[in-house]
Order: sequence, then C-alpha cells, then structure tokens
Amino acid sequence: MSQIITKQNFDSSCIQIEILNEKLIKPSLPTPNHLNSYKLSFFDQIAPNFAVPLLYFYPPVPPEKSRLQNTEASDIHAQLQNSLSEVLTKFYPLAGRLSQDGTSIECHDQGVIYLEAKVNCQLNEFLDKAYKDTDLVKLFVPPIRIRLAELPNRPMMAIQVTMFEHGGLALAVQIVHTLGDGFSGCSITDEWAKVSRMEKGNARNLQFRSDLAKVFPPRDNIFEMIKKGRPRGYEMKIASRIFMFDEIAISKLKENVNKSLSYSSRVEVVTALIWRSLMRVVRLRQGHNRPSMLQFAMNLRGRGDPKLVGEDQNFFGNFYLDIPIKYVPSHINQDPELHEIVSLIREAKNKVLSNIANASSEEIFSIVIDSLNQIREGYNDDEIDLYPTSSLCRFPLNESDFGWAKPIWVSRVNVPFQMFFLMDSKSGIEARVCLNEDDMIKLEYNADIVEFSYVPK
Repeated sequence: MSQIITKQNFDSSCIQIEILNEKLIKPSLPTPNHLNSYKLSFFDQIAPNFAVPLLYFYPPVPPEKSRLQNTEASDIHAQLQNSLSEVLTKFYPLAGRLSQDGTSIECHDQGVIYLEAKVNCQLNEFLDKAYKDTDLVKLFVPPIRIRLAELPNRPMMAIQVTMFEHGGLALAVQIVHTLGDGFSGCSITDEWAKVSRMEKGNARNLQFRSDLAKVFPPRDNIFEMIKKGRPRGYEMKIASRIFMFDEIAISKLKENVNKSLSYSSRVEVVTALIWRSLMRVVRLRQGHNRPSMLQFAMNLRGRGDPKLVGEDQNFFGNFYLDIPIKYVPSHINQDPELHEIVSLIREAKNKVLSNIANASSEEIFSIVIDSLNQIREGYNDDEIDLYPTSSLCRFPLNESDFGWAKPIWVSRVNVPFQMFFLMDSKSGIEARVCLNEDDMIKLEYNADIVEFSYVPK
C-alpha cells in the first residue's frame, strides 16, 4: 500500500509522510480459551471516547553503538514487529476487538495495526519546527480512526513507525482509551522496549493484573447516572503552545511555596502556576475574577484498600479518577497566592484519598460518579471556567529504549478543546497548553509564564 499525508508548514515548506506498508501483528502465542473474553471495568466504561496517541522520537545511531545487528529500516521494522508480537501474548486484549454490547473485549488474536512510513525531512529539521507548530506531531499519528462507536470489529491499537531521512525515527503508539489510561499506555510501550532489547521472555513474566473488572464490574445503564456535558472549546478556535519549566524554575517555585507549606511537588507547583495564569487571563478578558475549576486526573494505582484490590495494584486498563477542584475568588481583582492554589489541589487530592482508603467497591463507584457529575455541572455552567489537566510525569516515557537509543523527545498531541498536559522533559517539565486562541495570546505574556517558563526554539 502507499498513502501520502502532507502538511503545509508555517514557513511554506511541505512535510510529507508516505505510508509504505500496513500489517496486522498478532500475539506470538495463541490466547488460551479461558481468556477469550476480557471484561471491562466500570472505569473502562466511563473512559473518554477517543484514542490516546503517544509519540516517541529517536535519534540516528551509528550501527556500532546499537544493540541491534543492523540498523537498516527493514531490520528495525522486523525487530519491532517480532517484539510487539511477543508483548501481545501478555497484553492480549490489545489484539482483540470490542464486543457488540461494549462490555468486554473478544480476544481471538485478531491483531493490532502496524504501519511502516517515511518522511521527507531530517529529524533535527522536524524538531526545529515542531515546538513552534505544535500540530505537526499529528502527521506521525496513524491515520486510522479507532473511536469507541466504531470499535466492534476494529483494532484497539495502532502503531506507526516513520523513518526520517539520514536516520532517526518516530514511533507513534495509539490505544483506544476504553482499553487503557496513560499509565497503561506508557507501561505497555516500556515493556515492548524491554523485549525489543532482547530481554527474551520478559513479556510472559510481567506482573500486570488484568482482573480490575472483578473488583469494579461494568454497570448497566451507567450513562443514565452521568450528566451530559463536554469540555469547553469545541465551539472556539483553539491554539496550542508548549511551555518548558526547567529544574531551576521549578526549584524557585517550590522554594516560594514551601515558605508557607511543608512540602510541594514538581507537578503541584507547575499545575498551580498554569492554573493561576489562566485565571489571570480570564480576569483580563472579563474585567474581574471568576470561579474556576480544575479537572485533575489522579492515578489510583497503589492508593486503594489492599483488602479490596490486593497488595499488587498494577492494573492493566483504566484506573484513575478525575477530581473536581473548584476555586472561588474572595476578591474580584486580587490574585490568590501560589501556595493557596497548591493547598487547594492538595486538599482535594487528600480528601479523595481519604474517602477511598477503606471504601467498598460500591462506595468507590459512587465517589467516581459524583466527581464526574460535579465536573459535568462545571461544563454546563457558563459562570465557571473549567480546565481538564493530565500529568504523565514520573511515568516510564523517556527510558523506552528499543535497542538503539532512548527517545530524545516524547510528545502528546493537541486536543480540540481547552486542556493542558504535563510531561517530564530532559530539563524539567514540559506543558502542552490548548486554549482559546484569544486567551492564548494573553497567556504567552502572563508575568508568571514569562518568568518561569520558556518556549523551545
């Protein structure tokens, strides 16, 4: 097959990707009959209705420094496909298909899509543009729709490996959110990398649990319990920017916050700074402060009651909670202190953790639905500004070495609504912010953003 995808870049140059081949990669061993039906949990049921791509960019590596015998494109593809096939023996639901009733995955080793592609530029040329034109990374995402409504008889996972001119490659891993959250997606890629590094048999010895549905079974009529609503921005023109916070800036932020608090984390201070900056942008637009809500995604692994979920909580699938964190201004023109925002985030997280610490499955279900409905109420209230946020910091992203090098950049993609993402970078934390275009202009000149972050050149 051959398919060409192009984008006219901001400098009038044309980046062109050609899809050369498409394959279905199946598990190297057949899935046992007793595992042919993988039940979804209620966390999977309420997961967003889209696929989640992550992109890993790898530099050219001289053959003598590679752990592969040959760094030709055909050999790299063969190595990746063979190791992916082995990994799928453990993560067998990835190679399955969603059942017609949407409550389980039919695991008959149907396979995942693997695309071989090439691009008409060098990696350094692309990276020079990608930090400025943040939509460019979408070119490397598999051009395959795998939305939930289309899933029966469709692949749950798609891979695209794109070779750059003169070496280097982009690896895009796209998994439908119904089957896994950010932690699952990062962990799968990390384990795939370990197998690709010739750690033979590693995939069959993983300790990932696939029985979350036994603890949190799917619910009938679950969507009748959830209010309607969707993130802000679908009706707006959304602009996206990348802001980098290096460790020096993060240390200064923590030092300032810790004058009032005993401790603050990297993610807390950067999240608080961006959120407060967004509040300031709204005040510039509206002329006064408004209530604001953060939709804060928190990984629940390791935080549940061991009597309920067991000591080992390394679950495959979705196991996170979106926490609604609401800020109500006490003054119409006065900014909150940064430590106040950090305290607000911390208190909301601690309250949830306290509530679920000894909760039953039914009680946790109620907590999740109540949190989700508070967020949906925020979506539907024009007097509240609501921003979803997600962090992949401390997840195994930048260590995913398939046998030739660690990635020099790991990226998410823009979304068509207002949201911001955090990820670890080589120098600190990278924030990808998607925002109303008019507000983005103001955000770029916000004093805190200017002082503590920079836009990569």
